[in-house]
Amino acid sequence: MERCTLDKNGFEATYYPGTISPEKAIISVSGATCDEKMCTYMCRYLRKSGYNILVLGFYVWKGLNKDLVQIPVDYAEKAVQWLKEEKKIKGIAMTGTSTGAAYTLLAASFIPDIKCVIPVVPYDYVPAGTVKEGHSYKAAHKSQYTWHGEDLPYTPIDILDENGMLTWLNTARKTPGYGLRRFMRFGYDEMEKRQLPEARIKVENMHADVLFLAVKNDDRWPSDVAVPRMVKILKEANYPYRVESHIYEKGSHFLFDGIDEAKTSFKIKMKFFAPAETKYPKECNEARQDSFKRILKFIGEWQI
Repeated sequence: MERCTLDKNGFEATYYPGTISPEKAIISVSGATCDEKMCTYMCRYLRKSGYNILVLGFYVWKGLNKDLVQIPVDYAEKAVQWLKEEKKIKGIAMTGTSTGAAYTLLAASFIPDIKCVIPVVPYDYVPAGTVKEGHSYKAAHKSQYTWHGEDLPYTPIDILDENGMLTWLNTARKTPGYGLRRFMRFGYDEMEKRQLPEARIKVENMHADVLFLAVKNDDRWPSDVAVPRMVKILKEANYPYRVESHIYEKGSHFLFDGIDEAKTSFKIKMKFFAPAETKYPKECNEARQDSFKRILKFIGEWQI
């Protein structure tokens, strides 16, 4: 493997050379609060697949922003350039889970050299960034992402400004269908009512084959709403590339690999904040395994 650093390359990543399809490479990014070790665990099936894999950090990793605010999409642009120039890669795919799926969509909407995109449990709007304050979070009144040094348009997190984190939690706890275990979904469903059109990720600007994966009644954010919406937008735009999507009837937001290698604290949080994991454990695991097969099949069929 080979390490790329912010100082030397302009981005933080680890490159795992493969043994098949030498002209293809897959950039993998992970979800919110995932450090480098967890990001590496989460794409285990990709690292074992035989493809060239670049595990890319966009925040939390050592040397990167610790808060989810003003994260440069430029990291992906520099990673793509490095793969092309240093590794002579001709076909670049990108995949991410949760927050990483949104980052993947943003990257592909700006970088035409990303030719295959696989967002797993994605969301399609840029929210305001947040900063941690003690054990709570507050809105930063800045975008979650930047492109070439400029904030991208975003939708404010009014629920934090109006109510604060404690009131948000208490309101979710008392609202039927949510509760504390689904407080994140409650917040995003509230934001769905106030989304600004300019904050939408312009998926129609991508130049890539796309495979969307989501779960019905996602416990964390509305991936089950976002995926049909994006598919509809692409269809109406006469999008000229291949588009596939699948929404699992029974599955959880944690649609990734390496859970068995994660810290015990992560597993506890996962079980608590994903009721589907305790209600449908067998189906959640089957959805995970099926998603890996679908992703590898899609990449295998992708023509560069």
